[in-house]
Amino acid sequence: MNRLDVGVYGLGVMGEAFALNLESRGLTVAVYNRTSEKTLQFLRGRAKGRMIQGFTDLKSFIGSLSRPRMIVLFVKAGRPVDEVVETLSGMLERGDVIMDCGNSHYRDSDRRFAALSGRGIRFLGVGVSGGEEGALKGPSMMFGGDFSAYVEAENKIGRAAAVFENSRCLSYFGEGGAGHFVKIVHNGIEYAIMQAIAEVYDYLARGVGLSTVEVGSVFEDWGKGILRSFLLEAAARVLKHVDPETGKPLVELILDEAEQKGTGKWAVEAAMELGVSAPTISASVAERTLTTQRILRRPGRGVGVNGDRDVGGAVEAARSALLATALLSYIQGISLLQAGARNYGFRVSEALRVWRAGCIIRSRIVEEFYRELSWSPGDPTVVVLEKSIPQIEELMPHWLQFITNASKMRIPTPASMSALSYFLSLRSERLPANLIQGIRDYFGGHMFKRVDREGYFHSDWGRGSE
Repeated sequence: MNRLDVGVYGLGVMGEAFALNLESRGLTVAVYNRTSEKTLQFLRGRAKGRMIQGFTDLKSFIGSLSRPRMIVLFVKAGRPVDEVVETLSGMLERGDVIMDCGNSHYRDSDRRFAALSGRGIRFLGVGVSGGEEGALKGPSMMFGGDFSAYVEAENKIGRAAAVFENSRCLSYFGEGGAGHFVKIVHNGIEYAIMQAIAEVYDYLARGVGLSTVEVGSVFEDWGKGILRSFLLEAAARVLKHVDPETGKPLVELILDEAEQKGTGKWAVEAAMELGVSAPTISASVAERTLTTQRILRRPGRGVGVNGDRDVGGAVEAARSALLATALLSYIQGISLLQAGARNYGFRVSEALRVWRAGCIIRSRIVEEFYRELSWSPGDPTVVVLEKSIPQIEELMPHWLQFITNASKMRIPTPASMSALSYFLSLRSERLPANLIQGIRDYFGGHMFKRVDREGYFHSDWGRGSE
């Protein structure tokens, strides 16, 4: 019996697509799903006639693979992954590889790597970005875990990755959960940019009075320049898609509640844990949460449409706001990557390199930031910030116009506002933290540093003379 090259455990949307991708690259693939009927449906359908063998028995699935066995998991994050890993590890042999390609928390991958290493099983936690289309045609892949397993996976699984300028969009970021950490940062940036795009759509549609399809056309036009990105392209297509049953743009029939799987929240938690300021990512996660809290949402005064109908000026203001917010969202993500790199030992530029194709946040900004970091030594966040400051300063008048007009029209713009505050803080020679530290010393004796001498000091703030 000829052994198969790789096994795929889990035949949801991503698992099926990735199995087909691997097979299209010349690999023989074994597939297994906890629900046998799902496996059989796949074999009768999309996998028919391909070098894919399905199994309804786990022992047979494992036995079909060539040594060292390499099993790719597409399983729901959390306890389900733990349960599958525990089951598989009891049936595998030393040197075999388990690759978790789901959206797992990087701390969970740290833990699984340590536990499996002690049992001789090689573990890889892999961030996979690109959605179903990426999984099928070529995703961006962020590996962490056992390096020897990565070398083998690069030769096999790496064939399925996206390619940009003859460079495969995959890389190794360190032991344990390094790959999933990079993916969490990716998703945090994704949340911020999606929120920024949605705010601009809201402003142009409800505030300026453009039709949904007209906003889609504006986005298409913007996508030909510096704002070129997968997310803006996706937004344009969604806005211009007409529901065949009603004749209306389908997006207008979608309930205004945005769901989430938790990776954005994990990015915010990681930023807090590592002491990184990422306010636009945080505001975007919070706003997405608020959309589902309908009990708190009380309709107020209606939106006031822009009275002067200066559509051209409004569109330019919105474009400036989106570009500035996107730039600063990436900068916040790079700052978070840099903090994680201190723990895992990867190069920040490598994340940008593998994000140039296949992933959800691929964009011209990513390409330009990668080029800048490739040849510029020094602190990565400082490098991209200094590159962006002149451009953002040039955008500032229109950006302020966007925020001011949106506020007057009672249209919320939390991503754009938080990005503006972040930028103004970065550009302020002095911030009011001196008063905060003084108050902390007043009620808690936390002490403070002075600008005119070295050391820490405490004051009784006049209470000793009372």
